Amino acid sequence: MIITLDNLAHRYQCLPSEALGRATTFDLYVLDISTKWSNYHYEKMESERTGKPLAKKLSEKTMLQMIESVKGSKS
Repeated sequence: MIITLDNLAHRYQCLPSEALGRATTFDLYVLDISTKWSNYHYEKMESERTGKPLAKKLSEKTMLQMIESVKGSKS
């Protein structure tokens, strides 16, 4: 929460205490979406620079299956 508050205050160029007092959930929503958008573009740029494709987003079910397959092979 502290990092989110800092990012919000930085975006609005105010003190974190001001952002805490004035921000709404809409401000947090906008910050979340804009951060995800920026991260996507950064990852895309890195992918183009390195020639490696963007990593797939795995579902929770898929990740749990992967964990179980590793646990099962160690037994």
